[in-house]
Amino acid sequence: MRFKFNILVLVFILGFISCEKKIAWDIPETEFNTIVVDALLTNEYKFQEVRLSLPRNDINDTTPPATGATVSVSDGIDSLNFTESAEHSGLYISEEKITAIIDKEYYLTVEYESEIYEAETYLVPVYTSNRLYYAPVEGSDILYEIKWIAPEYSTYEQAMYEIIIDWSYLVGGNPEDTVTRAKIFHYTLNTVDVSYTIFPQDKEKVYFPQYSIIIERKYSLTDEHAAYIRALIAETEWQGSLFEEARGNLPTNISNGGLGFFAASSMIADTMVVQ
Repeated sequence: MRFKFNILVLVFILGFISCEKKIAWDIPETEFNTIVVDALLTNEYKFQEVRLSLPRNDINDTTPPATGATVSVSDGIDSLNFTESAEHSGLYISEEKITAIIDKEYYLTVEYESEIYEAETYLVPVYTSNRLYYAPVEGSDILYEIKWIAPEYSTYEQAMYEIIIDWSYLVGGNPEDTVTRAKIFHYTLNTVDVSYTIFPQDKEKVYFPQYSIIIERKYSLTDEHAAYIRALIAETEWQGSLFEEARGNLPTNISNGGLGFFAASSMIADTMVVQ
């Protein structure tokens, strides 16, 4: 009798969880009277960039640029204006080449549609580390994959790694073509996160041929910048796992209700040829 009861309970549970109903949610469009800032100053001597855009209602929509803004960055003594690119709307480029300096504070001011948005940041040093590790793909004599980049957790530093893999010159392709070029981001954080440190989710495998060129860039992260990145990947990469976090707004250092983040990083780079 107990066996039959267990069978009935099992059938009921299976029937309950298999009943699904498709619901089309009507999400009203919202007018966001603000801007999104994406700005990273580095210790490279170059024309620095600030990208401004507007919020969007649908994740599949294109990101509208915030054009016609007045942008400047100051170190408390000198101020440098940024001019909007003629080719790329919403991209503002410094009028002179500059390099950000460690332990110096930088102040961003953006004036857009009679609103003023401000933010401040500073630079921390970046430490050298071991090279990333790549190896042949199992069962292949010509394809490789990256096996290890850096630890996910560290008590003494937080960092962002940008890995660019390019094999366009091997096939006579365009270096900007995503078919012959790949970009991978990796982060070292000082928090132990189940979805990243303990049970990381599977990522898309990137296979590349022998003699590909790998450029590894490592950026230092302040605690505030790392907290922003952690919240960002918690809303994106970590979603869908058994241990995903509750959704919430990303932290920001932009005043007046602005979104995004104004950051500064020390950067070191390494280039290698796969062989």
